[in-house]
Amino acid sequence: MGTFHALRGLNARLQALFMITLVFRTGTLAFPFYAAYLIHQHAISAGTAGLLVGVYGAGALCTDLIIGAVIKRFSANRVILGSLLFNAVLLLVIPSVDNLLALFLLSFLWGACYEAFTPAAFSETVAHSNLESRKVAFSCNRLAINIGMAIGPLLGSLIFLSNADAVFYINAVLSLLAFAACLRFGRSRQATQGVPVAVKGEGLPEVAAHERSRLLVILLAALPVHVAYALPPTFLSAYIINYTQLPAYYVGIIFFINALLVIVFEVPINLRMAHLSSSRSLIIGLLLAGCGFFLMGFGQVGALLVLATVLWSLGEMIVFPAITHYVSSISSRDSVGRNLGYYSAGVNIGVMIAPSLAFMLLARPTLPSPWLLAGCVLLLFAIAVGMMKSSAVLWNKEA
Repeated sequence: MGTFHALRGLNARLQALFMITLVFRTGTLAFPFYAAYLIHQHAISAGTAGLLVGVYGAGALCTDLIIGAVIKRFSANRVILGSLLFNAVLLLVIPSVDNLLALFLLSFLWGACYEAFTPAAFSETVAHSNLESRKVAFSCNRLAINIGMAIGPLLGSLIFLSNADAVFYINAVLSLLAFAACLRFGRSRQATQGVPVAVKGEGLPEVAAHERSRLLVILLAALPVHVAYALPPTFLSAYIINYTQLPAYYVGIIFFINALLVIVFEVPINLRMAHLSSSRSLIIGLLLAGCGFFLMGFGQVGALLVLATVLWSLGEMIVFPAITHYVSSISSRDSVGRNLGYYSAGVNIGVMIAPSLAFMLLARPTLPSPWLLAGCVLLLFAIAVGMMKSSAVLWNKEA
């Protein structure tokens, strides 16, 4: 009920953005099966398929680094429209292409177009919320992402084996549906039925004091978070199956627990914590996440893995809305899109680093487990945030 009331409490534009995000993320059918599709449908080697997936990630990363200027030039709503439209076009084209060089180009463009949606949606969330409601608004945005990303890959898995091309076409149709919804509801509407609409950029200064140093601090603090939270989607299945004696179904149990907790509890938790500063929220979230990842290192005990999953899932619900809220609070109106793009780049860097680092650590028994290392680093960063928040140059005390 808390989640339902939070969604009802959003203004008209944020409610529309929630639905657009939900439809778009539900359409994520193709990418989870991209490597398998290339291998089985195009007879591409596993190594080349991995490179094509990596090129997709490179396109996403490039977008994150330039998206601030693009949003400033064209507006966040137009970037969302362009992302949805070009994403659909590329999904319709890719299944009919056999030329390897063309696939490399299309993979890069696909990653770039898909990724453009996220920082643009962040910018819209900032533009249509005030400081008091922004953390909850970001939680609602993450809720749409998580529900969609739970449904989309599941639909893809049901369709892929019977008709591999269909996952691209259905993905494209849902992108076009989100595009149509964005056209219909894209412009900010005036308050209706007592639901307030925030003034664009409310709570953001023209020039933010110490913005550069504070941004550098939070981006550095967020990077180990991104690396740690990239471990479950990129490394967990291999860890459970190859490095523990637990049955393979524990992978599904862990993903189910995480998804269920995030979908049911993230918004209510952030409603309860809305009065806390970003620094306190981050410290609490990092402590929970650190303990959770540390316990994941004891993977031979199933009950400990379940407890660990609950802890790092709770940390996830608190840390990510707190970081995005804090990044927006230290940004000026002109730089908020750029800074949120830099934050999104950290997500892609984490995905690129995490699996290689994890397998390297496991290959050397003298080195710590990747889970233990991630847990210890996050606990150290919780302490570091507690120390840095006293410095006006390094931390915005009011956020």
